[in-house]
Amino acid sequence: MTQEALASIDATQHRAPHPARDPQSRTVHGDTVVTEHAWLRDRRSPDVAAHLVAENAYTDARTAHLAPVVSALSQDLAAPRAAEELGVPVRSGSWWYIDRPRQDEHGRDLALSRIADQDVRIGSGGVPILPAGEPGEHEQLLIAGRRRTPGFALSNDQDLLARAEISTSGCAISITDLTSGEVIDQSVRDAGADLGFSHDGQWLLYTHLDDLGRSHQVRRHRIGTAADSDEVLLEETEPWGELQITRSRDGSSLLIRSQSIETTETWLLDLADPTGPLSSITGRRAGARPALEHAGDRLLVIDQDDDGRDVLGETSLPGRDGSPAAQTLLTAGDGEEFESVEAFADFAALQVRAAGLPGVRIIRRRADGSFDALSVRALGHGGQLDAVRLDANPSWTQSTVRYRLDSLLTPTSLAEADVATDEVTVLHQVPFPGFDAAQYLERRLWATARDGTAVPISVLARRDVLADGPAPGLLYGDGAYGTSLDPALGQGALALADRGLVVAIAHVRGGGEMGGDWHLAGRQLTKDASFDDFISCAEHLTATGWVAEGRLGAVGMGAGGLLVAASANRAPSAFRAIIAGAPLVDPLATLLDPEVMLTLEEWMEWGDPVEDEAIYHHLRGYSPAENVPETEFPAVFAWTALEGTDIPPTEAAVWVAQLRARITSDPTQRPVLLRCLPAVHDAAVEAHAESMAWLLDQLDVPGIRA
Repeated sequence: MTQEALASIDATQHRAPHPARDPQSRTVHGDTVVTEHAWLRDRRSPDVAAHLVAENAYTDARTAHLAPVVSALSQDLAAPRAAEELGVPVRSGSWWYIDRPRQDEHGRDLALSRIADQDVRIGSGGVPILPAGEPGEHEQLLIAGRRRTPGFALSNDQDLLARAEISTSGCAISITDLTSGEVIDQSVRDAGADLGFSHDGQWLLYTHLDDLGRSHQVRRHRIGTAADSDEVLLEETEPWGELQITRSRDGSSLLIRSQSIETTETWLLDLADPTGPLSSITGRRAGARPALEHAGDRLLVIDQDDDGRDVLGETSLPGRDGSPAAQTLLTAGDGEEFESVEAFADFAALQVRAAGLPGVRIIRRRADGSFDALSVRALGHGGQLDAVRLDANPSWTQSTVRYRLDSLLTPTSLAEADVATDEVTVLHQVPFPGFDAAQYLERRLWATARDGTAVPISVLARRDVLADGPAPGLLYGDGAYGTSLDPALGQGALALADRGLVVAIAHVRGGGEMGGDWHLAGRQLTKDASFDDFISCAEHLTATGWVAEGRLGAVGMGAGGLLVAASANRAPSAFRAIIAGAPLVDPLATLLDPEVMLTLEEWMEWGDPVEDEAIYHHLRGYSPAENVPETEFPAVFAWTALEGTDIPPTEAAVWVAQLRARITSDPTQRPVLLRCLPAVHDAAVEAHAESMAWLLDQLDVPGIRA
């Protein structure tokens, strides 16, 4: 912060709010803790409301001098994108299927239509040339809005369409004869989104929901009959188990998968005989594996070997001659995970995670239908941070594979690779006006954590900024729920890079970038690893000269707010300033609060401190609000909202109060600010712009371009 900016602040008129201390005792598992600001968690209290008003007034005073930068950043972040373009049609049989963007009162949506081969003109890349906007003369509208239609299925001859449309309890299923346009069946209710027709189109297989919204049954419906006579093929009795159904790409079989917290099982149904018996392929297995894909005359299986490494194998179909044990095709290397596999008549496409990035590998089939493990080819365009994901590939007999590619310097691109020739065609790239990739660089760095684990970092920067040596920087992190922060070109990151920041992403344990084990290594009793990884990434950026000493900011949202706050408690000197948006910074109090509605996912991620004493003590040891050190601390900008966040907004108020009560930093040089919005959806851009302008100011970024 410049001296001129400091001079504009009248410290006598704009003092930070210091809420009253109201000591309250809490005893859990024999551990008694006295908290001083727990009363701030009562969002219905008039005193709390008045305190949040005072916090906003103080933040207004401390950020008033940044108004031009906030305005410029708001314009950059809210810059209108190019008009939504027609999605690239995808072929299935003799039809081309098209996603058409639409806007309604609820925002962006997609309509689904189709057009026959004979009614289109083929352009470059082998795809039809179609007008944007509303469906053309020969197009048939199938689904007016995908938002309210989470699932659909086509019959083998593509003459019948089943739609799962959101209703008051689950989905209502409608079946339309696409030749006549007549709705021929609307009897199924309380269904899930998973649907599949029998081979002859006379039966519909679907999941049925229980009173809790769980897909607990697979039912068989004779089209044209009453749904109350539908037979239950399978019922999952485990309370946390759910059923999913998937029709094989060749249309011959239905795979039914049950997955619960602890077990999985997969069955097979012959769609040529939909009233026949189910075959359990795997039996009940502990853990998330195996995952199966029907590959015509055999099955592909993703499982784990005795060393815990992912393995892709192939095996015979149930009931055929040959060993039921899968024959290994590929074994994952260090830091690799096999996520899923899709089979086609002439090849398979394996979705992987390797070196912290999503990728796709193509495996060709031999003349006898077996898979040639020596023919593996990875899709990508040669960038250090290419993130590749399979796109829509519906046809069993297709000879190409579509995929999407992103990186920190690549606008989202839809490409298609010819499996036989390896020729790649870019079908579409999202417009990004004014962007010149040559002015920037992206890099993958690796930090070494305290226990020796290699932790990936993704970096974006302008080349001219780094030409002058280490620069101010921002380190972003999340590291919870298995979420992967995969590279993608973003308006916010570019706006900060253009203003002189090195923008880095820490892919810490607790996230999913390095696979399922990476998530398990940073949750519940191993959560400390996330904080150690983030600190190691911060230290690596400064030690290797990417970021100037004392000029690194940390940013996290939600569980990422917990990450940056807990990391700052442990290593306050590693960061000059931190931003925490809607932060989970008082997690122990929230998990102990019976009035806070938590999901199963949240209990699985953090643990239950009431039932598990070890979990309680672990949370007690890292909860940011309960472990603020009495020392110099980074400047803090926390923002939250009364509506629109999953985390109680008063968590931030408790944390900020604790910081002001304990840290020894000069509040003029290193302020602690709290912005509370009425609703996050109404002011998200403004909140991001204000916090980022504040960060640029705290990091003393020269020549901020307004």
